[in-house]
Amino acid sequence: MKKTLQDSTDEELLLRLAEGEPEALDHLYSRHSGRVLNYSLRRGLSQERSEDVLQIVFLQLHRKKHLYDPRHSALAWIYVITRSELKDYRNREIKDFSELNESLSQTEGLAPSLELKDETESLLAELKPREQEVMKLRYLDEMEYNDIANLLKESESNIRQIVSRSLRLLRSRRKKS
Repeated sequence: MKKTLQDSTDEELLLRLAEGEPEALDHLYSRHSGRVLNYSLRRGLSQERSEDVLQIVFLQLHRKKHLYDPRHSALAWIYVITRSELKDYRNREIKDFSELNESLSQTEGLAPSLELKDETESLLAELKPREQEVMKLRYLDEMEYNDIANLLKESESNIRQIVSRSLRLLRSRRKKS
């Protein structure tokens, strides 16, 4: 006999959502919408924009429900989606702003960060896939070490070692170029 939705864990709710129980999303929203909203607000978005991101995150949860791996924490997966959507939201804002205001001096100030992003992506490509994943989670998605460790089912010290080794390798390769 299945647990009620109310008594289900977050992981069970995501699995039930993937199995075709849309009501499970309502329970996830009730449990975690405040966290997602506060996370967006702490990242500097206005209330209105944070609410936009909140809606996008739960829409993505529904769209990507079949991608959830129950070996990982449901909350960590929600935060991964949240970070990704925040990044995409900011990138869309920058793109829209720069397209509309190409002649303004503020957009010229954005160019170096876009060049830096290209350089970062080319440097990351030199790492092993596992190292790339950890570095992207740490620096592009701005995850904390403990969150990465929970998501990847690794120890926090192992994640720190991967980051440290990867940074040393990237610095040495960057100096050579």
